Amino acid sequence: MKQIVCLIFILLFFQLRLFCQSLESRKKVEKSIILLKNTDNILPIINLDDINIKIRSNSIYNKILINSIKRYTKVNSKSLNKQIIRIEPVYSTAETLDTNINADEYKIFIVFGEGKKYLDKIYKLKNTKTIIYCSNEDSLSIDYIGQLIFGAFSINNKLTENLSNIYRVGDGLPLKGNIRFKYTIPQELGLDSSFIYNKIDSIVNFAISIKATPGCQIIAVKDQKVFFYKSYGYHTYDSILPVVDSNLYDLASITKIAASAPALMLLEEENKIDLNDKFCKYWPQFRFSNKRNLTLIDALCHQGKLTAWIPFWKDALDENGQLSSKYFSKDSTNKFPTKVADNLYIRKNYSKKIYNKIKKSDLLPVKKYKYSDLSFYIYPEIVKKLTHTDFNKFVYSNFYSKLGAYSLNFNPLNHFPKEAIIPTEIDNIFRKQLLDGTVHDEGAALLGGVSGHAGLFSNANDLAKLMQMYCNYGKYGGIRFLDSSIIQKWTTYQFPENKNRRAIAFDKLPLDQSINATPSYLASRSSFGHSGFTGTFAWADPETGLVFIFLSNRVFPTRNNKKLLKYNIRTEIHSVLYEAINESKKLK
Repeated sequence: MKQIVCLIFILLFFQLRLFCQSLESRKKVEKSIILLKNTDNILPIINLDDINIKIRSNSIYNKILINSIKRYTKVNSKSLNKQIIRIEPVYSTAETLDTNINADEYKIFIVFGEGKKYLDKIYKLKNTKTIIYCSNEDSLSIDYIGQLIFGAFSINNKLTENLSNIYRVGDGLPLKGNIRFKYTIPQELGLDSSFIYNKIDSIVNFAISIKATPGCQIIAVKDQKVFFYKSYGYHTYDSILPVVDSNLYDLASITKIAASAPALMLLEEENKIDLNDKFCKYWPQFRFSNKRNLTLIDALCHQGKLTAWIPFWKDALDENGQLSSKYFSKDSTNKFPTKVADNLYIRKNYSKKIYNKIKKSDLLPVKKYKYSDLSFYIYPEIVKKLTHTDFNKFVYSNFYSKLGAYSLNFNPLNHFPKEAIIPTEIDNIFRKQLLDGTVHDEGAALLGGVSGHAGLFSNANDLAKLMQMYCNYGKYGGIRFLDSSIIQKWTTYQFPENKNRRAIAFDKLPLDQSINATPSYLASRSSFGHSGFTGTFAWADPETGLVFIFLSNRVFPTRNNKKLLKYNIRTEIHSVLYEAINESKKLK
């Protein structure tokens, strides 16, 4: 444990150094990077799910490069059947050059400073697709080269000196970027760094001091440039493990716009669903129920007269109020295959009981806005039926893996160690244990952790990539994920005449500004996003180019902790960002 904590603080130190570099030094670094070779236009790397990046982690400089690249994709993964791209940094201190080139690998050489003495030799090596030269060898230069490889910014720099017999004055290839996040500082966007950091630090430190949440992650992006990216506090109030940027939080209802929405948008684009159709066309169980006239769009906009939620787990209690042995087991068996929490498994096909309960649930008397989880339980089954693919695999393969958003996952314990996941609540009501890597929402838990209304986990950086794709109206990383018209439609108010503030699945600013809301009222009317019960919030504003993510476990140790809401912590931070943006406009 001590080694983990020490490593965390070392990484935090180097990250702080990177983000404290002045704007002038960052501009100098960009001008010092020269692309000498780029066979087959390997750079910028576009198709993340087709490659496997390999780098030796044998030096602190290599670790800086690895951490830079990890913000975009996996490094040194064990994935098979992918093109291996091996990145070989050559530093000034290099005494020899590794000339071992495997036939199944492409190589990207990054040559720093006096490492230029190896350039001619590197040029002649087979499978060397790319050569990048940088005269500097500091941590910021290394970080920026990691960003350049994945298209964070463009360059068109030329050599001003002869480096070798092959590379002479005037050599240098252009590289078009600006397709993925660039990690920079507020000044690059004309924003006041001191104002932003001091204000947000003050708000978050206050929140932690009053135990509104043990910690949080915050990321703010404008025009695809990450200008604020910081983790605060600890996993829990024991103050043992500090929150780091790679930690995963339970997103709760953000799952609605991060899983259900993209899956259904893609199906609509492919003409596999029509939102004006009756729900029962895709879910025949509703055909002979009081929901036979419910339409998809009404359900997605929370005006389908559905009740807000149902405590499904209560149906699995015995006469003493304990979990019934009829439905639960401590061990995984053929009869009890679905994990609900540690040492707790639910009876096979219990999902049918949930769907039947939804079918039989009462309808509200009037068609008006009423937030409801119920239809979102069913969308994963509709997606599976129409695509013949499990819901979690469908969204992961079509969106998350292509975005490089690998932490976006259901059931994260299948992919990450427990210490990488932030605990949510000590559940004293249903599961009688600390929820640490298993979904907080009871209904999603009964479905094995995968649902359309809750179940996703992520870190702030990866969730921001998805929100940036929405903010870009369907495009990110050089890939078109969704047609812009689909995004425009889904993120627009649908029924304002019915006093319904919702878009399709997405939340919007209230139509009546006297109503309290999580997003700042400084956001534009074109902005959209969603909040989560666990203390999470994701919002995108295409008009200002701002993407804001706030992740926390405010429900720790108990959901009765509502201080995050009481003191409008997320709203206050969101407003700070808009205040900084609006002030910068005045100075132009």
